[in-house]
Amino acid sequence: MLASPGPCLSVYMPLSVLPANQAVKQNALQWKQCLHTLEEKVRQNGSEARRLLDSVADWRAISSDHKKGNAIAVFRSQETFCVTSLNEPVQCKAVIGPHFFVRPLLPELTRDKTFYILALSQKDVRMLRCTSSDSEEVRLPQHVATSFDAFMNTAKPDHVRDNRASPGPGVGSSKGVMFTTSSDREDKDEYLAHFYRQIDRGVNEILRGKGEPVVPVGVEYELALYRTVNTYSRLAEGVHGAPNSLKSGEMHARALDAMLREYERKVDEALAEYNHRVGGGASNRLKDIVPAAHDGRVLTLLVSDSLETTGSFDEATHTVKGRESGNSEDEDLVNDAVVQTILHAGQVFVVPNGKMPNGAPLSATFRF
Repeated sequence: MLASPGPCLSVYMPLSVLPANQAVKQNALQWKQCLHTLEEKVRQNGSEARRLLDSVADWRAISSDHKKGNAIAVFRSQETFCVTSLNEPVQCKAVIGPHFFVRPLLPELTRDKTFYILALSQKDVRMLRCTSSDSEEVRLPQHVATSFDAFMNTAKPDHVRDNRASPGPGVGSSKGVMFTTSSDREDKDEYLAHFYRQIDRGVNEILRGKGEPVVPVGVEYELALYRTVNTYSRLAEGVHGAPNSLKSGEMHARALDAMLREYERKVDEALAEYNHRVGGGASNRLKDIVPAAHDGRVLTLLVSDSLETTGSFDEATHTVKGRESGNSEDEDLVNDAVVQTILHAGQVFVVPNGKMPNGAPLSATFRF
């Protein structure tokens, strides 16, 4: 979609929370007002832009194509007509330009849309596939024991400790005394590790080729033990608490918080990498970043959550004009950098403006 040639029309609108009949009227009125803000820009872009605007003018036709959500986004070009519902809040905004305007989508584009919860319990291990709004249980493979008792009754451990003496009566001066070289707790830890190891194999089997993050939920002792046997590459920060004791929805809410912290950790790592390479392999200057994004040289792009810079990029001279000229080529250059970075398989992070290097609207780490 991002590769569509312009002009490209993008419209974002929050949906009314009024009762159904009133909401239809309110949404239709707001839609009309939102599109009206484009009149001057449409005149600059010519007849093709007018056809695009006319094709989305009927709110009833648009609203019939989307599922319920907190907001709606519509993308229209000569090649593309896409209507999608959004969970994240947006401001009413209509944009027409050389590329689709995707910055309001970045919170949903740059974070994992789905993740899994692994509820660790010796009585019943469960796995749930989650989005930001709901969750559904995913059954572990049939050969995986989901309770510790069932595992102990039906499965043999992968190995036993070779340095442990067989329990039994002593001989000589210890005749008649029962002893072992390890405690009962150590025995249980070992068998519990075997139990969680086969859970780990089941998780890897379900997620083979997918790569979504997994948030483990459990008491501190079991979380720590599970991490020692985990082989899945995207095990996220854990949620502390016995899964069976968490109220309905609480486990999902805590897992969402863990996913947010995971995203913030990645942002901090990207900022640290930027600070390490600034002056050589990184920059926060618009005239460096936009051409680099078009050339596919941007590895990681850090984007302010609030600032934008209007101007244009001249393909012929490969230069940036960082001031609004008032013509049809003007666009948000931060959005232009985002589009090009995504098209060239770079990574984009949305960063609170207070964390942006020198308060710049964007910063980038380069591939070369």
